[in-house]
Amino acid sequence: VGAEVFHTFLVENGLWWARRGQRDPATFLKDIHGIRHRILTGQFPDFILDQFAGMIDYFGEWPFIVRSSSLLEDAYGHSFAGKYESVFCVNRGPREARTGALLDAVRRVYASAMGEEALQYRLRRGLLDRDEQMALLVMRVSGAGHGRWFYPQAAGVGLSFNPYPWDPRVDPRAGVVRLVFGLGTRAVDRADDDYTRLVALNAPSLRPETCFEDICDTAQRRTDALDLETNQLASAHFLDILKDARDLPLDLFLSSQAAPDWPALQALTFDGLIGRTGFTEDLRGMLACLEQAYAHPVEIEFALNVLRGGSYRIHLLQCRTLQVR
Repeated sequence: VGAEVFHTFLVENGLWWARRGQRDPATFLKDIHGIRHRILTGQFPDFILDQFAGMIDYFGEWPFIVRSSSLLEDAYGHSFAGKYESVFCVNRGPREARTGALLDAVRRVYASAMGEEALQYRLRRGLLDRDEQMALLVMRVSGAGHGRWFYPQAAGVGLSFNPYPWDPRVDPRAGVVRLVFGLGTRAVDRADDDYTRLVALNAPSLRPETCFEDICDTAQRRTDALDLETNQLASAHFLDILKDARDLPLDLFLSSQAAPDWPALQALTFDGLIGRTGFTEDLRGMLACLEQAYAHPVEIEFALNVLRGGSYRIHLLQCRTLQVR
């Protein structure tokens, strides 16, 4: 969805001069809440509504995500990570309701582009007077349905340069991955209530924990997924989500250990995926290829799905430059 749709929306809803005022340090936060309300209740012209309806027909009832793709966000030098919204649409139900959900998602991303957090970031970076043009990417969600839940089996963030060399054996130039089960939102947003699996790509089996109990204490507990019954993004304990996942090769993601003194413990360690497949070699190769093409260290978002027959597919969802000092 090109930036011209953003411009048209602002003009149609009387927001053009409000946007111009946000480029002035003296007025950039003026009526910020009123502007957000006008965006979230704004209307699109009919010729744009027809194109959005065609997009719904294209996707059918497959879940999708509306992601920001702005001029400044995708430029070198400033990541804008977490400053603009990405909105999941479960995309189930009557066509009119699904179209309405798409339009609401677009409005939410537009509102985040003119929101306080993004404006404060632009002010700190000396970018407030720059013309920020907001385009969008509307992408299928990578994954599959398992009972009431829809998610990829693994997802995360990969860095071609590892800024966390926690051990002398870790080579920063080999890259690092933050890995989670389910949607990659917990790896991207770094949820404070949980952990991710950190994998140094030159030494993937290297862990700071010394026993399985410690591994369980620092393992991911909650999983983000799309709830097909409530039509929304949800979070639940991974064991609750896995109740509907009997078709998955769980040995790639789960590790168990039992002893006479306590019941069997289960943890999301990804030991099978890391130790018995070419996953780490594939990620290291992808990151090296992208870093060479960008002539700069990169940060990616990815999702992984295990296919029938035991092979897997990695979907590259986003790539941006990584600021390394």
